[in-house]
Amino acid sequence: MRFAVLLSVCVSLATTSLSDGGEFSQVRDLPAVKLGATDLDAILLKTHSLIDAANGPADSGRETVKVNIDGQDIEIPHLSLASSVAFPNEVFGFSYTYYQSDKPISSVTTDLGDSLRRVSVSGESADKVEALSKLLEKNFRRYATAVGGVKFRRVAGICLSMLFLTSLMISSAYCWNSRNRRALGMPICSAIGFLLVLLVPWNRFVPGFVLYQRYSPFFLIRHAPQLLLLAVLATLAGIPLSYFLARRRRNAW
Repeated sequence: MRFAVLLSVCVSLATTSLSDGGEFSQVRDLPAVKLGATDLDAILLKTHSLIDAANGPADSGRETVKVNIDGQDIEIPHLSLASSVAFPNEVFGFSYTYYQSDKPISSVTTDLGDSLRRVSVSGESADKVEALSKLLEKNFRRYATAVGGVKFRRVAGICLSMLFLTSLMISSAYCWNSRNRRALGMPICSAIGFLLVLLVPWNRFVPGFVLYQRYSPFFLIRHAPQLLLLAVLATLAGIPLSYFLARRRRNAW
């Protein structure tokens, strides 16, 4: 009796191992992404057509779309194009999920958020899984941005805060001891830079992911992140520039 039970357990484990061995998966991480609703629609439609081509037009897989609006996830239990969903002009979280078991492509998940951007594809056909995952990565990397995301903001914020605060203390002590009013540009630039780092909502201007319902026609709004980064760099450059200008004027006297 014990031998029969042991044999059935071994057969069950072997069957599970064989079924798991037939599943292939690909996971690809993405950089910060910024794109419009129509751009995302094109990627979703292309993905849907490739799934139909791999699994057959009669495939009845389950698809869901989630949109993060003001910190709340709104789930749509079917494939819905981004341009057809009523949401604010900016959305900072989006996900698409497809699932149908025992298919060449059985699962597709696209998670786009501030802290993580990832596409994962799994199925019984290794070639089709790899092809779709590569295509998704290639399409999203077309809209990648150089900076953005929680990790970037945290590291850059800590470094810049320490730099501006240290510069503010040292330059203030220098101006006080030397009584050199021409060097006031150093603490002023340090204070402005420190306030920029603390007060600007960088999670909106340098997000890991942002989806636009439509692009703004105004130059200042459309390029606000780049302009704010330039302002921070200008304050950084203003600190040593103020120091050298003050020394030059002092030596001229």
